[in-house]
This record gives sequence, structure tokens and C-alpha cells, in this order.
Amino acid sequence: MPAPPAPIRYNLRVRRAIWILSAGALLVAAAVAVAWLTRRVSMRERPLDRDWTAVVSSIAGDGTIGARDGGAWQARFSDLFGVAVSPDGTIFISDGGDAPRIRRLSPDGVVTAIAGSRPGFSDGIGTDAMFDSPSGIALDTGGTLYVADTGNNAVRRVTPDGRVATIARDGVNGPIGITVDRSGRVIVADTYNDRVGAIAADGAVTTIAGGAGPGALDGAAADARFQTPSGVAIDSSGTIYVADTGNGVVRTISPAGAVATIATPLVDGLFRPTGIVSVATGEVFVTDDRGRIVEMRTDGSARIVAGSRPGFVDGAGADARFRRLGALAAAAPGRLILADSGNALVRIIAAPSRIGFHAPPSPRLDPRFDADAFRWQPLLWPIDPMDGPHEIAGTMGEARGGESGERFHAGIDVHADEGTSVRVVRDGFVAAPIAVADFGTLNESVRIGAVTYVHLRVGRDRHGRALDDPRFVATRDDRGAIVGMRVKRGARFTTADVIGTVNAFNHVHLNVGWPGEERNPLLFRLVLFEDTVPPTIARGGVRLYDEAGGLLKERVKGRLVVRARVHIVVDAWDQTDGNESRRRLGLYRLGYQLLTEDGSPASGFESPRVTIVFDRLSLNPDAARLVYAPGSGIPFYGRRSTRFLYDVTNTFRDGVASPGIWDTASAPPGNYILRVLAEDIRGNDAIANRDVRVTIASAAP
Repeated sequence: MPAPPAPIRYNLRVRRAIWILSAGALLVAAAVAVAWLTRRVSMRERPLDRDWTAVVSSIAGDGTIGARDGGAWQARFSDLFGVAVSPDGTIFISDGGDAPRIRRLSPDGVVTAIAGSRPGFSDGIGTDAMFDSPSGIALDTGGTLYVADTGNNAVRRVTPDGRVATIARDGVNGPIGITVDRSGRVIVADTYNDRVGAIAADGAVTTIAGGAGPGALDGAAADARFQTPSGVAIDSSGTIYVADTGNGVVRTISPAGAVATIATPLVDGLFRPTGIVSVATGEVFVTDDRGRIVEMRTDGSARIVAGSRPGFVDGAGADARFRRLGALAAAAPGRLILADSGNALVRIIAAPSRIGFHAPPSPRLDPRFDADAFRWQPLLWPIDPMDGPHEIAGTMGEARGGESGERFHAGIDVHADEGTSVRVVRDGFVAAPIAVADFGTLNESVRIGAVTYVHLRVGRDRHGRALDDPRFVATRDDRGAIVGMRVKRGARFTTADVIGTVNAFNHVHLNVGWPGEERNPLLFRLVLFEDTVPPTIARGGVRLYDEAGGLLKERVKGRLVVRARVHIVVDAWDQTDGNESRRRLGLYRLGYQLLTEDGSPASGFESPRVTIVFDRLSLNPDAARLVYAPGSGIPFYGRRSTRFLYDVTNTFRDGVASPGIWDTASAPPGNYILRVLAEDIRGNDAIANRDVRVTIASAAP
């Protein structure tokens, strides 16, 4: 197996191109940007280097979820997924959500809807037509657009004049990926039938490869098995490439029908690959759920062209970040257009030589979860009665994981007995091809809209039997036992719908917001939630350590002697109304303040230094190790008891973690009171054990 390629090295030319792309002084009309970035490569341009480096730029959308036409950077997208590029540089986009439409980004930089209006199923002209979660799209040589209309279990055709017609509905099940070969044959990823199919001119659907039910098997077409295939592409030889999402691999189907798996020489492989495209030079590019674009070469090697982890960053390929990638399309060699669904943006990946030094930059963008919109409605409880109250068994930001594997608890836990029905707390739809994770484990979950529900038997009752609900499709083994559960992309749920039952963990966990950047659910007006109980700081629970980690013990006249740079660690916990006496919950806000002997604020500490706020989480995997000192955690992960040891000299706010220190030399030597701030989300403050009498000494002992 070929070794993974060496890390990308970015030369000065790339850096200069990135600087130009981001320079505000060069900002010009979006029309010029789109026309330049999508133009075809002329014959005079030299061939791309094998290891061409990438620059990523946003070319349409303002980063806010919505449904607005207009200039490229004023437009808004609801659930963009598919992209296709015409020879003149026009970009077609499928957009789902609550306003499913097919949209066009013209070379003059304007986004307009060409078909669709609201969720539903109807053929017609322009806005008279209706789609439901349109996904992959593809153009034929005559300019006709083909749409995998996932929610309608259909394949649709949109002519250049905006006429929408259904070409196949019987025989396909939630198609997501689609492409067209040179002869005009439509090839579709028949996603939830776990097959790849072809659609004839009369609408007849035939199977190219795959059989009954999911699996992972190469071989002859009828014997092969796929697992939720979500993307298809075809090269000039007629070989079909399949993004086999559930199996985490790329598969090929030869013209003779033989199915094979392409080895991916990446250390961590592919994770839920979704979008896929084959380019004229033979390479295949694929998107995956780690927010990466991977190039798979004809010699069997592979490399990450752009992306590192979920988020949003324009710029050099290795620095770029994407959030829930959809499909991608080739505009020309060294130029890819992709749907960054989570960030509500259309973006381009290009070699600097294919951008040029006069290309305009995209505007400053800051895609964020729309917490204000989510807050418009009070948050309901996920179990009956939905207007509560119920016992909170865990809060956001608590320490989880074992030693050296610390992580943040991403939401709230609501105590409930095993078998209790779990209900949807907010209307929403399923956006991802795979919505159910960790089936059969204590961490089984499903994501619907902006909410993830964890620790439940998805789509099953207390006895493990499938719910009588067509939105949940059980996968069974040869004996009829349920071995998996699916909820299709596009499935829509309304508040109070039952989605499963609490498993043996005896609580349901609720996350709100983007995965990895969750918002604190208690900030969204959880109905009848009350917390009048102040937090507790353990007796002797405020401890000071030197920079080397040594516990400070020296005392003079009962005062702790501190000097130089110091860490402050606080052993504290909270409870809410209705908690069992044994329950220990995490805090919301922490910090510290230096007071003089008479209790007045010392200079520079007129108000407490608030260093830790659990309003949202961080994509930084090291953040929890900055917030928590060793020894933090809960019994499930090997601790004898629940204990939260906060290092309040480090900082964690708005999802950003950074190391810190208390530099005692900033205050004159003398006697002081060090006061710790330990608050819950309702502003209740720990009083007992919060003060430590200290003597600040000169740095030299």
C-alpha cells in the first residue's frame, strides 16, 4: 500500500495569493469574483503540479441559514447540498430545508431560484414545482439538470426554461447522489435501497450494483453490497465511483459490473464520505464528515487537499475548515466548487495559478449557529410532561472521559427511567444521510434539526421493538433481529413526536447547536427549570499551584504565601431544584478576584476576572484539559466520585480556550484575600469556602 503523502508545504506564492484573497483593499463586485473563480482554464495555462496546493474561498452566501436571493454574498441558503457547473461558469445549487429550491449562481454574481418554493411534491414551471430535500444534482450536455429529490423518493428533471418533471419515483428510495454519463444515462445513488441504479428514458429504474439490504461486499454487481451510498461519479472510461457513506470507503463499479473498494492510504481513513467527483485527469475528489476534501489518485495514493476539522476558515488548504460538507463539482482542472452545508456557503477550492493575483476576496464571514432564532420559542423537555420540570442530571461543560482523554459534556442530561418515551423538543428535519449513530450502545443518538438526542433506543420501544412509524426503518439480520436503525435525509419531525425510548443509561442527553460547538441548552428558556440552590466549594477546595504544578503550602501567620506566577484550582459543584442529595453538577461561570485586607477590590481587580463561561463548547480537543485539573471526572469514567477541579487562571469563553496564569508580581507585596467566583447559570454564587487569605511575597523566596 502506498505511503500517505508528505504534509503540504505552502510556498510564498500561495501565501501571497491568500493575502490578496483576504485583502479588503482589493474587494470588488461579487460578479467579478464569481466570473473569475469559475472561468474555464485556457490552453495557455501550464499543467497543474502533481501536489498542487489549494486555496479556499467563499463565493456565495453570507453564512446565515435562510432563503434569500440576491447578490452572491447577500444570498442565504437553508440546506444547500448539490452543486453543478455549466460550461459558461453558471453554478447550480440544490437547497432544501423549509424552502426547497433549485438555485442558480450566475457568472455575474446573482443568486436566483429557478424552480421550487416550499416542501412538497409537484411538477410544474418554476416556483409552481415543489421538492422535498433535494440533494445531488447533475447537468447533461444539453443543459438539463437532474435532481435527486431525496424526501420525495424521486428523480426530477429541470429543463433550461425551468420546467420540472419527474422521471422516476417507483423503485428509488431516498436517492442522494446523481450523475449523467456521456450517453445521457442518469446514474443515481439509490441511497436507502443500498444500491446504485440507472434510469432509462422511460423512467425505468435498473440496478447497476448492490443487492437487498446494506453490507460491505465487493464482487459481481448483484453480489456486491453497499451501506447508504450517497454520492456517485463517472469517468471517461465508464467506471462509476461511489461514496459508500456507511462503510466509510470509495467503491468502483467497472463497465462490466465488478465492484471493488479503493484503499485509502490515510491514517484515519474516510469518515462518512458523501460528495464525489471524477476529473478529466483521472483523479477522484471526495468530501467526508471530518470536514475534508480528499484526492484519490490513479496510482493508489491519496492526500488531503483541504480541510482539517469542522469549522469555518478560508485560506490555505491545510488551514481551511468546513462544516457538514455536501456535494462537490469540478469547474476545471485545479478548481472545485463545493456545498458547505453547515456554513450555508458555496465555496471554491483552487490552485493559486487557477485563481490569479487579481481575484477579489470574499467578505469577512463569521458563520454561527443562530442562537437568537432558536431562543424565540421556549425549550421543552424531551420526556413527558414536556412542560416539566424534571431532574437535571448533568450540565454542559462537565468533565467527561478518562485520564488524558478529558472532554466536555456537550449538553444537559434529563433523568428518566429506562423505557421512557423520548420526544422531539423542536420541529426539525434530518439533514445528514446518516442520522443515527452508535446503534445498540449506551451512546446511541439521533440528530433532528439543531438538536441531538443521546442515550436512547432510536425508533424502538422499551422492549426493543420497532416503532410503528415509517420514518424509522429497521435493518434486520437473517434471524429478523434489529441490527440497525435509519432515519432518512429529509425526514421531518414536529414537536412531541416520539423518536424512541430511554436506554439503560436512565437519562436522555440533549445537545443544541452545531456538533462540537454546542450551545448551553439552559440558555434557551427551558420550561419551568428552576435553580435556587447556590453552588458549593469544598472545604479547602481552593488550592494554589506554582507553574511547575507544585502545591503551595508555605504559610505565615495562617496566610498562604504566594509569589511569581500561580495557578488557582477550585473544587466546586452545583445542584438545581429537585436534585437528589448525591447529585453533583458542573458550574456555569467561574473566575477570581484579589481583595485588600479590608475586603475592597485590589488595583486591577475592580470586578472579578471571569475566566470560564460554559455558554458554548469548543472544537479544540485540548480545551477540557485547560479548564480542568487532573482528577476531574465522574465515576462512569473511573473516578471514585464526581469531582470538578477548575483551573480558573486559564480561560474558556465563547468556545475559545487559552492558557492563563495569575502573575502575583502585578500586585504590591502584602496581605490580601483571594476570592473565587463560582456561579451557576441562574447567577447563584458560592459563598462558603470561597476566600483564601494570602501574602504576596517578592519573586525570590
